[in-house]
Amino acid sequence: MGEPDAPGRAGAGTDTMGEPLTETPTQPDELPDAMAPELLPADPADAPPDVAPAPPERRRGIRFNWITGTLVLSGLALLVGFLIVNLILMPSLTRQGAEVRVPEVVGLSEREAERLLAAEDLKLSKISEQWSPDVPRGFITAQEPSAGGVVKRGRRISVVVSLGAQGTTVPLLDGVTARQAEIQLEGAGLKIGRIARAYSDQVGKDLVIASDPPGETMVEQETAVDVLVSMGPTPRSFVLPRLAGRDAVSSARGLRDQGFYVALRESDRPGERSGAIVTQEPPAGRRVAPRDSIVLFYQP
Repeated sequence: MGEPDAPGRAGAGTDTMGEPLTETPTQPDELPDAMAPELLPADPADAPPDVAPAPPERRRGIRFNWITGTLVLSGLALLVGFLIVNLILMPSLTRQGAEVRVPEVVGLSEREAERLLAAEDLKLSKISEQWSPDVPRGFITAQEPSAGGVVKRGRRISVVVSLGAQGTTVPLLDGVTARQAEIQLEGAGLKIGRIARAYSDQVGKDLVIASDPPGETMVEQETAVDVLVSMGPTPRSFVLPRLAGRDAVSSARGLRDQGFYVALRESDRPGERSGAIVTQEPPAGRRVAPRDSIVLFYQP
């Protein structure tokens, strides 16, 4: 038993059934002439060696990672701290620690003293006020520490401010007489000043209406107090009528009842009945007031 022929192989033979096989002409394995050489199967020996792709080019520059960030932040923190200490804290500490000589402020007004102390970076502190006959009101009478002492800048300088001469209160003088007012003023360390007079319908005659300064006012001792004294109610005035021909006695009685001073004088002018008024002084039409004098001339 022979081996079967290989497919495509020309030659006689038998099949599996034992019948002779007819040889079939086959086309030789040739490449068409039209096929380009480049399409031919490449020889592995002639193929260029495989080249690995070049790695991507790495970006140049500073690589920021957590280490770099930490270092940068630390550096910034140190820089900020340095600036705060040198520009803010140190100048303040240095200035507070500096010393300055205390200026003289006694005898100055409170405002002047405050301005002078501020120029030395010191502060004024008014601790009290006292009466002082020698130092005007509002001026410094004492200071602590004393002038010339050395203190740190920013310290408070305590001062005492004058209230002027020791004061007293003006007594209430309304309704007392001028003499009583003078006595009360002397008792309070004051003295009476000018005495003016005026009519008053509310305050009786010769009584004090008001004072200047008014009562209960705080003033310096030996201050003069002016008083206003009442002259009584405002007098009424009348227009004197013509009295010629009227009875002299009855007319004089009526005028006296109104508060006038009336005098009767005999007249030497003839022609009027006896006891009748001949003429008068002041004449008729003149304005008169109670306590004025009126003279009636009558026919005896």
